[in-house]
Amino acid sequence: MSRNIAIRVFGVYLVALAIVIAVQFSVELLYESAPITSLQVWFVLDWFSLAGFVICVVMNFLYMRSCKHGDSGTWEKLASSIAFYISIALALAFLHNFVGNLAGGKDDLLFWKFINVVQIPLFAATGFRLINSK
Repeated sequence: MSRNIAIRVFGVYLVALAIVIAVQFSVELLYESAPITSLQVWFVLDWFSLAGFVICVVMNFLYMRSCKHGDSGTWEKLASSIAFYISIALALAFLHNFVGNLAGGKDDLLFWKFINVVQIPLFAATGFRLINSK
């Protein structure tokens, strides 16, 4: 019972984070002259995203493993594998840019945009799947 609650909490976290990232991505240029810059907001969101990627990779791995050994159809096996490998690839890209940012701004802004665009549906889809899991 508590495992199901934890999985649903992880799902809510991923969906909420996807919404926050989508809003930040959409409105970041509107408050550039404010005391808080968009880069400062992204830096805080990156720490939450780091936790989100850990959750996403682990949960998509467990999903893929359960589909390969169960009575799942071919489509579900394919979807679980795609979700896992996209999670791994995006997590590696995120870590590369995140560590580069921590090491003194050696990150690529265009690469961040790609990561954020793919991260939003990945987190949302994984989160909704976790929320609706039995």
